Amino acid sequence: EVAHSSRTGTAVLVVLAMLTTSMAARASPILTHEYTFITGATDSVGSLNGTLIGGATASGGVLTLNGASAYVQLPGMAIAPGPFSITFYANESINGVLNEIISQGDTNSFGGPPGFYIGNAGNNTFRLGDQLIATTAAVPTDGKFHSYELTSGPFGTDFYIDSALAYSSPTEITVPTSGTNTRIGKQFSCCNEYFGGQIEDLSIYSGVLPPPLTAAPEPSSLFILASGLLALRVGRKRTR
Repeated sequence: EVAHSSRTGTAVLVVLAMLTTSMAARASPILTHEYTFITGATDSVGSLNGTLIGGATASGGVLTLNGASAYVQLPGMAIAPGPFSITFYANESINGVLNEIISQGDTNSFGGPPGFYIGNAGNNTFRLGDQLIATTAAVPTDGKFHSYELTSGPFGTDFYIDSALAYSSPTEITVPTSGTNTRIGKQFSCCNEYFGGQIEDLSIYSGVLPPPLTAAPEPSSLFILASGLLALRVGRKRTR
C-alpha cells in the first residue's frame, strides 16, 4: 500500500508539472491584429490597415484573391518576435502551385534570416516558412472553407486543420524583423507566389494559443485529472 501510494503521488506531481508547464507556455495570448474583411482589409484590433492590390476584394467577411496578381499589403510587420499564433479560415481554389496565405520577411536563400510564410509547397502540402519548408500537413482540395491554427513557441510548432493536429515540430519559428512587411495572399518581394481562393477572419496573437478543443486536453482537463489523482491518493492514505 505504501508503494502504491508513492506511485500515485509521483503521478500527481507529474500531472501537476505538466499543468504548470502547459499554462506557463500558453499564458494569456494577446490578440494584436485581426482582419475580418467586412469592408476592406481594416485591422480591427491594431493599426496595420492593409491595402488591397492587384484586384483583391474584401467585403462581407471574405477576402477574395485571384491567384495571379491579388494580395493585401500591410504597412508593417504584424507578427512580432517571440511566441506567436495565427488563426484563419481559407478555401484554396487553385491547388498544386506555390502560394502563400501570409508571409513576412525574406527568403534565407539570399543570405538573410529565415523568412516566414504559410502556404502550399506546390505539391498540396503546407510549408511553414524557411525553417519548416517541408511538412506532412495536406492542403484541403475539396473547394470548401477550413479552419487553421498555427502556434509556435519554446516548446515547438503545431499546425491544426479543422481542429485536428496536422503537423508538429520541436522547432520554434524565428520571426523575421527585416525584409518585406507582412502580406496576405502573396510571398515576399522575391517571389510571385499568389494565393488563389478566399480567406476569412485572419487573427494574429502574441503568445501561444491553446490547442483547439477537439485536438488535445486543455489545461483545465489536466487540472481535473490531477485533482482526481490527488483525491485518490488522499483516500488511500485515510484507509491505511
